[in-house]
Amino acid sequence: MPRLRINDREVEVPKGTSVLDAIFHAGYDVPYFCSERHLSPIGACRMCLVKAGAPRKGPDGEWIKDENGEVKIFWFPKLMASCTLEATEGMVVDTLADEVKKAQAGMIEFHLINHPLDCPTCDKGGACELQDRSYEYGLFEKYYTETQNGLKTVLYSRFDFTKRHADKHHKLSEFIVLDRERCIHCKRCVRYFEEIPGQEVLDFIERGNHTFIGTEDGLPPGFSGNITDICPVGALLDLTARFRARNWEFEKTPTYDLNDAFGAAIWVDARSGRLERIRARENPETNEIWISDAARFGHAWVNQDRLRTPLVRKNGELVEATMEEATAALAAGLGQAKRGEIGLFLSADSTLEEGLALVEAAEQLGTPHLDFENRTPYPVSNFEPITYSDLLAADFALVIGDPEAEMPGLYLRLQEFLKGLKPAPRYYHGTPIANLAIKERMPRNKEKLAAFAAYPTGLMRFAGVTGVFAPGGAARLLEALDARLNKRAAPEVPGVPAEALDQAAARFLAAGRRVLILGAEVLFDPEAARIAEKLARGKGAMVLAMPPAANARGLEAVGVWPGQAEGGPRVGVYIGALPADDALAPGFKAVFTSHLDPRTRAVADVVFPAKTFYEKAGGFVNAEGRLLELAPAPVAPLGSLDGLEAVRLVLSALGKAAPFAHVAEARKRLHERYKIPLKAPEEGWLWRPRPKLVTTSAPEKGGLYLRPTMWRARQLVDERVRLATGEPELWAGRAEAARLGLAEGMQVEVATPFGATQARVRVKDDLPADGLYLSALGHGPGRRVGYKLLVPQGGAA
Repeated sequence: MPRLRINDREVEVPKGTSVLDAIFHAGYDVPYFCSERHLSPIGACRMCLVKAGAPRKGPDGEWIKDENGEVKIFWFPKLMASCTLEATEGMVVDTLADEVKKAQAGMIEFHLINHPLDCPTCDKGGACELQDRSYEYGLFEKYYTETQNGLKTVLYSRFDFTKRHADKHHKLSEFIVLDRERCIHCKRCVRYFEEIPGQEVLDFIERGNHTFIGTEDGLPPGFSGNITDICPVGALLDLTARFRARNWEFEKTPTYDLNDAFGAAIWVDARSGRLERIRARENPETNEIWISDAARFGHAWVNQDRLRTPLVRKNGELVEATMEEATAALAAGLGQAKRGEIGLFLSADSTLEEGLALVEAAEQLGTPHLDFENRTPYPVSNFEPITYSDLLAADFALVIGDPEAEMPGLYLRLQEFLKGLKPAPRYYHGTPIANLAIKERMPRNKEKLAAFAAYPTGLMRFAGVTGVFAPGGAARLLEALDARLNKRAAPEVPGVPAEALDQAAARFLAAGRRVLILGAEVLFDPEAARIAEKLARGKGAMVLAMPPAANARGLEAVGVWPGQAEGGPRVGVYIGALPADDALAPGFKAVFTSHLDPRTRAVADVVFPAKTFYEKAGGFVNAEGRLLELAPAPVAPLGSLDGLEAVRLVLSALGKAAPFAHVAEARKRLHERYKIPLKAPEEGWLWRPRPKLVTTSAPEKGGLYLRPTMWRARQLVDERVRLATGEPELWAGRAEAARLGLAEGMQVEVATPFGATQARVRVKDDLPADGLYLSALGHGPGRRVGYKLLVPQGGAA
């Protein structure tokens, strides 16, 4: 590890460290604009200039010394950009010299030449790096005027000409607006798209004073919002939060996104009881500093049409009621059931504490009917998980599924994996700001990846081996791979060339460290999941499963799993979500929900207002088996209940005592029972139990495949989301479209066990000819279900 001197301090840093990071590691500061964590350092803004020198070795291999016998420092002839300069043994860096300060101040002045003075109306005001650097490092000419009390200092800029004017409020997408006058050409956004999601959609256009950032076709929804976080000025702004408040007026809550199982850290910014903005929060172990657009922009539903009072069904209609009336209706409805006839159901984003409360309530009620949303019949806990850092250390990954839709954060981690990047070292200031291991336009090694799915996925363009099989073909695909790996006769997989399977098996065997990444379709098919587990165990492969429920591992760990029973429940309690139609209780139904959707309005007998996951405290376990802590944002309407409070209300209505009064008591029980910490560390705590869960029967298979999507149905209430993502789509192979009388662009209604969806028909030649796919929007992704199709003429297909 090289040792160098920063001003008056000596520090030791890992080999390959940039001088910029060595400066911060030593406790000093240097300004920068173009550098950003997890992006390539390029030395474009010239703000981080420092005076630097290093010793040299002579022909004898010894350090050259000066006339005093000291090791001689050979200073670079010019100031150096510290972000692209590697720290070496014996290097000396001066950040405090007058020439350094003058250069830094001069660069600030150049950045301000054409920058508009619209800070009072800029959403970045108060969180702007240019504001901060101008205050800290700016240079002003000074002159003095006589006053009665002596000399008065007057500060002014040397540039009094008219500033350059450029396009303002230029929409790059439904989510992001660009103010070209404010852009300082740091190139962070351009590098981000190429280096992180692998989308080359932004670039510099024109030259010199006419240079601007632009794109031909706008920004694709998926991962575009991260540029609003990393933009150092107010050039790129989030349209969903624009003009909602000044930065210092937000109440900022550190929590996690539970739209999927990845475990992305986020900031929830609220004001006056409204959720106004979501931003990425750094967690080097999970999402680093990136989140998906669904996590960032899909929050408007939380504020819209919240259920604020209980509802009770009277004369066939749900009407508003007092809490006392609703509780009485709950007691009367649940009282119709005998012991063991009550069904208990949780949403996919429920916490560990809520899951434990449900399990203990089920024990009191003697019911085996407990379940959670998007539970897979094959337990996810049967697969020993790996961390995302383990993935980066692997040599080959075989993916069966669609990470971009199922776990978007994993899609970004796979981009790092393909570039051969390893977890960055940690310094006193945290993540390196200028990681020299990251280069511009790093090639992605396609030989490290094989990708298979039931439809073409975005990941396939980065894979050396790809294949599209028909829905329900995951078990046959895995059987064919297992046979090839064990030198047996392999069955054919319709749609997947034998050559692709041969190459995937050969590369899998040749790799020293191999990873099997499994999507929802495998987990919903017990046969496919068993083959995958056998394959991984037999070949020593690591497995990373992508459960469709955000807290699947956590809820399984505490025992939220159906018991052995004949028949289903007679009455049901549904906390946060409804199951498929075939799993609904035939009798009384109590629903705890934050919003009243058409399906709840149709089936519920009593409804209580509930909290969303943004408003809960508690823990959850992500796909890598990492226990992470949620914190409640102050946006829940008065009277909204979380899962613990819902369970307490249900048990009280039945004359029974609740297991816990609050989250702290539940966590204490979890600590006693499972030895998990009372408070998880900020980076999370690895918890990987393997509960003894019996595989349940596979869900009924039908002709419609629910295609995983990044977005959820609840997020489509926001007009911006609908415009950006388009309508839900019904994909059809050409033969299936002809059979059903479907034409490109036709608007249809598709009824599934999760409700009806209005969708636009897309006839595709790259799908299996008899395939039929509907956007899942969070409901049973990866499943095949029965359906009814209403065509425009009103006939059923």
